[in-house]
Amino acid sequence: MRICVFGAGSLGSAIGGLLSSKHELTLVGRDPHIAAITNGGLRIMGGRDISVHLDARTALDDISQPDLLIMAVKAYDTESAIAICRSVIGEDTMVLTLQNGLGNLEALRSWKGAKAFGGSTTMGAMLESPGTVRLSGLGRTVIGSDIDPDGARKIADALSQSGIPTTTNENVIEEIWSKAIVSASINPLTAVLRVSNGALLDSDVISRLMDEVCSECVAISNAAGIPLPHGSLTERVHQVVMGTSSNRSSMLRDVEMGRRTEISHITGIMCKYASSLAVPAPLNRTLLAMVESLAIVRGERLIS
Repeated sequence: MRICVFGAGSLGSAIGGLLSSKHELTLVGRDPHIAAITNGGLRIMGGRDISVHLDARTALDDISQPDLLIMAVKAYDTESAIAICRSVIGEDTMVLTLQNGLGNLEALRSWKGAKAFGGSTTMGAMLESPGTVRLSGLGRTVIGSDIDPDGARKIADALSQSGIPTTTNENVIEEIWSKAIVSASINPLTAVLRVSNGALLDSDVISRLMDEVCSECVAISNAAGIPLPHGSLTERVHQVVMGTSSNRSSMLRDVEMGRRTEISHITGIMCKYASSLAVPAPLNRTLLAMVESLAIVRGERLIS
């Protein structure tokens, strides 16, 4: 399969590098990361240390039409990424989102219709340096479509063949919301407290706060009529924290680097649903305000 990863940061590069073992890959991202890959290949560390040489570029110009485009940009860049891709990517290309937050699949479907597929992954990846990505775990990847389940299975097979264990779920909205709830329960707290994921379970007070944030998100989801998987989302949050205990969340790293965060597409959208449905969400609103305020304290523009 010919695959293009658009937004080749840490996660996009890790996925693309693994996929390149079985498929024809193109990474589209920014320098100096792309320049380093072009000059010396992409190095993936963690578990096994591999180096791969693949097509890496900063623009879609003259790209061979991919069978699959994986959208890996930050959630706040989805609309601008679609505008860039719309004039270049053909109508037969499938598009998959594995992004954080809510609203990405809906945006892609407004462009690609039935050719848009949703998914979630807990794969952990961090950019060590330009051209080098550290993989902390393959995690759990689920993709699907309530419109074209056969297409989803084809994409899942492509990932699984490349060493990325992937399953399908026709009710992909369930997966996307579940991941968003997990992210909303973990990432803002790590960003405000400046701690790794595992530290959230080191204190009964912080652990209870995390659980209560999760409970608010579940109440919002229930009010919105979003079906969630059987079992406790709180337990899933704890499992993710334990499985990624040494990780520093992407939101925390963005805060530390003075970059824009995805808070508006995770906690922010949760709060918008809460407002429209009259569901109390005081803890989520507080975390939203606190993470947004970090930008002001650092003298940056408001993240919203």
